[in-house]
Amino acid sequence: MNETHFFSAEVLQQMGRDLCLATGSPEKEADTVAGKLVRANLAGHDSHGVIRFSRYMEWMRQGMIKPGAQPGILKDNGSTVIVTGNRSYGQVAGEWAMEVAIERGRRHGIAAVGVTDLAHVGRLADYVIGIAREGMIGLMFTSTGGFSQLVAPFNGSTRMMSTNPIAAAFPSDGEYPIVMDMATSAYAEGKFRVFLDAGSSTPEMLLIDKEGRPTTDPKDLYAGGAILPLGGKQGYKGYLLNFLVEVLAGLLTGGGFLGREENPTFNNCSMMIAIDVSAFRELPLFKGELDRLIGTLKGSPVMEGGEVLHPGELEARREKERRKNGIPLAGPTVEALQAELDRYGVSSRLVESALAAPRAV
Repeated sequence: MNETHFFSAEVLQQMGRDLCLATGSPEKEADTVAGKLVRANLAGHDSHGVIRFSRYMEWMRQGMIKPGAQPGILKDNGSTVIVTGNRSYGQVAGEWAMEVAIERGRRHGIAAVGVTDLAHVGRLADYVIGIAREGMIGLMFTSTGGFSQLVAPFNGSTRMMSTNPIAAAFPSDGEYPIVMDMATSAYAEGKFRVFLDAGSSTPEMLLIDKEGRPTTDPKDLYAGGAILPLGGKQGYKGYLLNFLVEVLAGLLTGGGFLGREENPTFNNCSMMIAIDVSAFRELPLFKGELDRLIGTLKGSPVMEGGEVLHPGELEARREKERRKNGIPLAGPTVEALQAELDRYGVSSRLVESALAAPRAV
């Protein structure tokens, strides 16, 4: 196991902001990108947190991310819109598309906004939560335009598909957002990078190596292996969901899909849907009935040591814990981040800003 360092959200936020500013981002963009990555760490989804900065900087140097680029509208039919990110950071284009979905959903009762030509959007939960806070149900489907071939189709032995995540959030007056955000593969790719940096093995039934044999070594993924579809022996269900996302996010938006071209550019093309609850039900009544549904589920008898949680509750608890004890980053992750800071002349010394490791309870 590699050494783990702990950091406050504020230190990582400032680090990310400084790195973005040093590489040409305007202040609002720097705040948006750093803020969304750190929020993913706080929620316990380190695969979509600041570990991503190294890849973002690499893509920026390759011209796949253009700091300061502004999104725009390609096609506008009122309740349906296609947005181009113009190769902006995915967080910038995603936030912009979310605002369009909210405005059109409020105007028409339901709206679908496709967004294409953008970099990695980060954690999908941020966008659907933003829609839910406006009294709407938010849905989001995201693919990579045929670029990221990491997941084997059900019964396949070769990496072909992307991890193709799905997210949804529902308006509520509860303490925590009611939100779900999941890959349609057994795990998101970034989780294997976290395992790799931590020097640890993966659970079983997640990976196959390049020969199609089961493995728990995350190195095998990056040596040509593949992630399995969600569902284990019932992996055909994850495969079907993956296919659904490929069509909605890739084909329908025009962002690209597996097999369309030989060497596609990474494109986190997405479909966002905003459903105005008040177009169907009175919003307070909907929220009350949603609380009743959650209360009913939580009243279920549980297995020994178990607890029934609503979607999003675990992440909210993790955020409380990490704000108290710090965000853990493996040594190689810290080293890679420091290398980017040094490359662009940012004076931050991450290890010197680390917190004391929390005491084991």
